Amino acid sequence: MIVQLPPALLALIFGVQGIIWLTRPASAARFWGFPVPEGGLGLSSMIAALGSLCLTIALCLLLALIRRQRVWYYPPMMMFGLFAVGRIVAGVVHGAPILPGRFIAELLFVGLLFLATRATGTPRDA
Repeated sequence: MIVQLPPALLALIFGVQGIIWLTRPASAARFWGFPVPEGGLGLSSMIAALGSLCLTIALCLLLALIRRQRVWYYPPMMMFGLFAVGRIVAGVVHGAPILPGRFIAELLFVGLLFLATRATGTPRDA
């Protein structure tokens, strides 16, 4: 089905991004727009947090597609929605640049995943 294409592409993108965080964090950090700490706790935390975040999104989307259970779409939908909220709060409250291209894309991802949930059958027992 065509509605499964966006979740599959997002799973691929975030799966690759998670692997890049684990193997080449400087490359991944450039994509996200921040510097890599010079080692220590900051570097360890960045690699662990962002690598696991990306891989969790990818794995949840793959589980939703493979198991045909809509419940697996909800964690990535919440993450993308909260990414958008965080960007808006960062801009309004903390003076970070407002990046509509980023938070609009994140909200679009939520919408596309919502459509995928509607096309996925009723929830089954795990």
